Parts: sequence; structure tokens; C-alpha cells
Amino acid sequence: MRELRRLGRRPHRRTLRGGGADGLESLTERELQVARLIVDRRTNPQIAAELFLSTKTVESHVRNLFHKLGVSSRVEVARVIERAGEGRQDPVRLAAP
Repeated sequence: MRELRRLGRRPHRRTLRGGGADGLESLTERELQVARLIVDRRTNPQIAAELFLSTKTVESHVRNLFHKLGVSSRVEVARVIERAGEGRQDPVRLAAP
């Protein structure tokens, strides 16, 4: 990224840095899709097949979820996603596509 800045270019970011976005608000659409499938108790190979991704890509998304949500297990990911859906009148971001 430093090289891009030195050349006067702005690096592309998939999520915004800072801005007060916490946990769920910082997730990309693909990370939310993976999180929903984790809630459904899908394995990484099952998620990969459903989303037409490699297993390694799914592993990267899961690692990103752990980091962004501040959790260390798939069970904790599921809890965060399920709690976010509770009491929301507009669960659009968490609804399956």
C-alpha cells in the first residue's frame, strides 16, 4: 500500500477503516454470507461448494470473521449473528439472499 501511495494512487479497501464500525457493520457481504452458513452449521467444504469458492478462500473469510467480530470459534460467530438478528425490525443484512 505504501508503494501505491508513493505513486499517488489510493489503495482499494473492501471495508472502511475506523469510522466507528464495529463487528457486523465492518463485515463484507461475502463474510456475512459465510457467517450465515456457519449459523446453519455448514463446514468449510460445504460453504465453499455452496458459494463456488475454494476451501482456502472460505478459511480466509472465517479468519476475517473471527478477527472482525472479536471471537475465536464458529460457535461464537453464530452467537454474534443470531444476537444481531434478535429484536431487529429490519434484519435485511442478516437475511439470506
